[in-house]
Amino acid sequence: MSNVKENHDNETQEMDDKAKSASGKKPVKESKVIKELKQKLEENEANLNKIQTENEKLKDQLLRKMAEFDNYKRRTEKEFIDNIQSASRELIEELLPVLDDFERSIQHAESEGVQSPLLEGVQLVYKNLMKTLTKRGLSVIEAVGQEFNPDEHDALVQVDSDKYESGYVVDEHLKGYRLNDKVIRHAQVLVSK
Repeated sequence: MSNVKENHDNETQEMDDKAKSASGKKPVKESKVIKELKQKLEENEANLNKIQTENEKLKDQLLRKMAEFDNYKRRTEKEFIDNIQSASRELIEELLPVLDDFERSIQHAESEGVQSPLLEGVQLVYKNLMKTLTKRGLSVIEAVGQEFNPDEHDALVQVDSDKYESGYVVDEHLKGYRLNDKVIRHAQVLVSK
């Protein structure tokens, strides 16, 4: 019976030793497999960090490229609009002498007291042309009776005037025009002394 008791005590001791090893109370030698797994885990973590860093760099590059593209798109749209406006401006500037000729013809016919279908036709064509150009942004610079403004008026001479104070426009020799609030031709005027 004492043998049975000794065997039982030995078995209990072995089980206690195994339990202590499993619970970490006793240092256990790492097996080769565990070391390899730990090494692979560290390599994978390093690769993950590297990939995350590259991912952040690529996101940053993508955001920059998107911003550059938006800026490029806005710039080309603005250039396109500027080109169209420039072409419109050039055409309208070339039409200004035609407007002047229409006005002179109409004024001459009216001063002669001529009333004819031809004059009415010329007046109608002039009105339609002005209507079309006004839709495109053309406007006449008001001059007579206005204070002289060098940004809008070009003074030809100074004259004496009982009707206007000094520095005011007395008469207009040639009409001035704005295109979209930008002066494209200054009004040529006579200014009171």
